[in-house]
This record gives sequence, C-alpha cells and structure tokens, in this order.
Amino acid sequence: MDGELTTEQVADYLGVQIQTVYAYVSRGVLTPVRKEPGTGSLFRLEDVQERAGGGRGGRRTSRPATSDDVRTAITEITSGSLAYRGVDIRALAGSASYEQVRDLLTGGQGTSGAPTQAEQQALAALMAALPEQTAQLDRFKHAVLVGATTDPGRQDRRATALARAGRRAAYLMALTLPDASLAPAAQPTLAGTLATALAPERAELIDAALVLLADHDLAVSTTAVRVAISSGADVYSALLAGLAAADSPHHIAASLQANDWLATAVRDPHEVLDVALAAERPPPGFGHLVYTEQDPRAQVLLDLLEPRCAPAEWAAVMTVEQELLERRGWVLNVDLAMALLVRALGMPRDAGPAIFACARTAGWTAHALEELAEPAMRFRLRGVYSGRRRPVGES
Repeated sequence: MDGELTTEQVADYLGVQIQTVYAYVSRGVLTPVRKEPGTGSLFRLEDVQERAGGGRGGRRTSRPATSDDVRTAITEITSGSLAYRGVDIRALAGSASYEQVRDLLTGGQGTSGAPTQAEQQALAALMAALPEQTAQLDRFKHAVLVGATTDPGRQDRRATALARAGRRAAYLMALTLPDASLAPAAQPTLAGTLATALAPERAELIDAALVLLADHDLAVSTTAVRVAISSGADVYSALLAGLAAADSPHHIAASLQANDWLATAVRDPHEVLDVALAAERPPPGFGHLVYTEQDPRAQVLLDLLEPRCAPAEWAAVMTVEQELLERRGWVLNVDLAMALLVRALGMPRDAGPAIFACARTAGWTAHALEELAEPAMRFRLRGVYSGRRRPVGES
C-alpha cells in the first residue's frame, strides 16, 4: 500500500474496528488529509504506519482491547448510520412505537411490566420523603430501588423475568416526574406516561425521541450494565450501574449543557460562532466520538421538529450547524437535538436527560439479556502496576 488509505483500509491495517478509527480521529490521534464524496475520509499511509508503531513492517502485534472481544447482535453504528438488529432507525422513528422497538431489541421477551397501584404508592411515598432539590436522575435511581425491593422475583435471571423487570423499572422511573401518571389505556405506553408530566399534547414526539435513544451499542453505561450482569447481579442492580455511569456531563446529562448553550445560540448565533471557532473543542451539542459525517438520531429528530420551531430560532440553529460542520467538521449531535425538543415543547430543563435515561432502559435490558449467554465474570481488566517498588528487605 502507498499514498492514501480509506477508513476501512486503516482499520484493516491497524487490526482494529472501524469505530476505533473514528475514536482516533476524534482524539486527534489520526487526522484525515481530505474527504472524497462517496469515499469518506482519506488518511496518509505514513501517519497510519506511525500509529501502528511498526514502520513499513505492517500490523500492530499488541493484544486487542477488552472491548474488541464483546460481540453483539443488537446495534450497529457506522460513521453516519445507526441500526437496531439490522433495521435503520430512520425506518423506525415516527412509524414504530417505543414498545415495538423495545420488543425488537429484547426479542419480545417479557410482558408490559406496568407497576401495580401498591407499587406506585410505595414510589410516591419515597419521592415525598426525598429532599426537594433531589436531581431527576437521582430520583430515577431511587425508583429502580423501589422496583427491586417490591419485586419478589428480583433474583430470577431467566430472560422473561429479566425483560419484565427492565420494562417495570422504566415505568417507575417515568412516574417520578412531577404530575406523571400512567396513561389511561389498556396497555400504558412509556411515551404516554412521560407526556403526562412533560408535554401532554406531544406524546408522538416523545415516542420518536425514545425510539432514537433506545440503544447505542457499547456506550459506557451499557458496558456497566453488562459487567454487572456478568458478575451475577440482578437486573435492577445492573440498571443502577447503568444509571450511575450515565449520570455524567459526558453522557446523558450532556443535554443539559446543550440546552443552556442553545439558549445563547438562538439569541445571537454569530456570538456563539465567534466563541466556538476560537476554541479547540466543539461546543455542547456538537462533535461525536463515532459519528464523523452526521448523527442520524439528531437528523431524524430535527426533521420532526422543524415544523414546530419558530422560524428565527430554526434559522439560527441551521446557521450554526452549517458553519461548524464546514469549518471544523463538528457534527450536530443528538444532545443539541434533544435540547431543541425541550425548547420547542416548553418542557423543563431536565426533561432531556429524563427522556434519554428512560429510553435507554430498552438497550440496557437487551444487552443484559445478551450477556446472560456469555461466561460469567468475563470482564476482568489487567492492571499494569506503575507505582514504587520497594527493594527486597526494605520495611
């Protein structure tokens, strides 16, 4: 090989997954020399060889990272697409309900899992006892604990029981929102339940957002869930592990930062562009570890939101998106799209992370089910000691 390599060729040369190449680009480890329509990014062979550390000798010989060993049939991500079990999300959002997508991800395991009246009362009593300033994601964690303590089958790790527990936890989480109640229907929906508290007339948009956020491959929170299940934990404990990892400004809570940034952007797009273009890192709601061309979740949600946005606000967002993409290659991601959803529907500031976390219970449950088929305790990183070593005989 000589000259320039495509992303696929770089992955083959280095012996890594394509997603790893995208991560190298996002961290500045590799820099594309140019992009070609229909081909994508092109890289200099010399840069790739330097990354390989083997000169012109070829591939790296180091052992693959642990994450390279995790095989999954749930979700596939490329530089500009996302699919659940082979079905592109563009074909799902707006046409399939969240419950149908949850069934697709989990293989249709379990029943509706809606909590009983007694369980709802136990949850309400706990919420009333919490300090008023308790953050929403902390309320979600307490809701999962209520689910665990009121479920007599908590330790049942059969697929059907695990899937039902995941659904039940999602409803309990949604019911912690102020004024939330199960939608009056024979089979309540998660979107309908969330809508009672967030946007009663816009359940269909919330449902679409839930579909788009249902899973995202081995995100850090999903990995935490799989590690917990591998260790023998019950599904509620695994969901708590997922929530703990997700409760971060780098993960689900990122939409809060995007929400605040968006308020400034729609007021004065040129001011935020001046600040963003002078910075080394993308602003909240832009850039992504994997998506280098576009975040398909964001694009689908933007298409649904355009008719509901004020024209001046929509124009401001489009201006900022175009300029940052052309000048820095920073794609608008789903965090900003969720912030725009919150703004367009007049929802509370923390509605974005709430919808995100409830949605992700489907993916977490699906990965928990998949992990059941793997050997127990398979996640064991090996530490490389780098501390002080005492000479023999030193006390």
